Amino acid sequence: MRLPDSEKSRIALIGCSQYRSSELPDVSSIKNNVSALFETFTNPLTGIIKPQNCTTLLDPEDQSSIGELVTAAADQAEDLLLIYYAGHGLLSAARHELFLSTVNTAPGMRLPFTGVDYSHIRDACMGSRARTRVVILDCCYSGRAITGALSTSESDAIFFNQVQVAGTYVLAASPGHGVAKANPGDRFTSFSGELLRILQEGIPEGESLLTLNSIYKHLQISLRASGNPIPQQQITENSDVMALGRNYAVSRDEQLSDARIIVTPLFINPVTDEVNINPLSSGTFVDDETLDVPRVPLTLAGREELIRTKPPQWDYLLYASSLRLGVDSLSEKWARYEAGRSAKSRKMSIAQLCHYVDNSIDKLQKITGRIDDCFSQELQDRAFEASPDRADPELIKRMASELVGVYEDYMDWAMAIRGIVAPHKAARLIEMTALIADTPVRQVKDFIDQYISEIDALGERYATGQAASISVNLTLTITVDNDVLEAFLEERKRLN
Repeated sequence: MRLPDSEKSRIALIGCSQYRSSELPDVSSIKNNVSALFETFTNPLTGIIKPQNCTTLLDPEDQSSIGELVTAAADQAEDLLLIYYAGHGLLSAARHELFLSTVNTAPGMRLPFTGVDYSHIRDACMGSRARTRVVILDCCYSGRAITGALSTSESDAIFFNQVQVAGTYVLAASPGHGVAKANPGDRFTSFSGELLRILQEGIPEGESLLTLNSIYKHLQISLRASGNPIPQQQITENSDVMALGRNYAVSRDEQLSDARIIVTPLFINPVTDEVNINPLSSGTFVDDETLDVPRVPLTLAGREELIRTKPPQWDYLLYASSLRLGVDSLSEKWARYEAGRSAKSRKMSIAQLCHYVDNSIDKLQKITGRIDDCFSQELQDRAFEASPDRADPELIKRMASELVGVYEDYMDWAMAIRGIVAPHKAARLIEMTALIADTPVRQVKDFIDQYISEIDALGERYATGQAASISVNLTLTITVDNDVLEAFLEERKRLN
């Protein structure tokens, strides 16, 4: 469970509110959907992405304008790719293919020539290198074109067979046979309005981040209660653990308890007598001054306050806080990993298992290779600079997010291996393969815990005059248990 990397993510918001065809009614509230989602996702205090990485398209005239926007976002995204469309969704009469409408879309026989074939959006998502791909469809009349021709279950099956994409999370406003609602006079369509409310207000008693899974569950409850169509989701490869925002219903409750530890102590330069709050400067505390020692914030609200106030060593505190929040958000997954639990089971023959294992080892090496990117000297220099006044908080948070992402990927890799169901004689190979990730994942977790502990202790050292300057250089060494590796190689050779 994590927030996307703002620099490496792209969001495309598309809405079609008016139509030239008399058979497709205008939906004026769709304009509000798009503008409000843009403001929510790009808000400098509460958003998840920079404005330049979130693009909107209102009332596209034809297929090419949508195609250009979607392909550009797909090409540029490395972490999160999110495509949102609101408008009329239609199924063609002949092949029941899903089309998204533009201003010039005409139903019936002209639909394939005037609408956007959803398969093109699916192909763009499949071709993207983005780590997580999300498609949100607020489609009115998504199954209206074939009403009466198919049963409800058949219509749903056709709809979701078309929208699903490997490695992509799909959220649809209504079933394949349903009609997404837009009530006259309402500011937003029913589905997008509830989605916006959740993103902006949060979920009481929920987790600290609004994952796609938690958003979907809350949408189901609230939309059913209000008599609206029940939204549908399609999940592949744990894509639902991506978060689209912070849960402010939770963070607001924690703000008061955390704010008290964010204090700015004063330092004095013994040569010039100038007051300085630069933790890299030489100095000691003012004599007889009672000071609160800044500690690593444990909540999102505390982290934001840290960035705002910038107490001594705030840049190192920010990195530690981002690591702690990231690791804490994965506590449930860590518990499942520790218990040796697996992801969704997949049945394989021994030959299929051996092929999968060989490919998985390559994937594990790529995960490990990302450690160098997390700690490159160039990245550290850019993030922390020579002094805290020049440090880049967004880049510091990104550094932490990258390392937490490696930590999560190690666990996902091992649990995916454990999810394989194969003949009994292959059980030891499955377990030995999964255990290869055990030492690396613990080394990453131990590094994070140790770093946080040391940064907290640093404040105490300042308070007692033991530290006059700080220079932190981050390194992490990853190893593999040789006994586990030898057992793996032995089992792999035996089953060859």
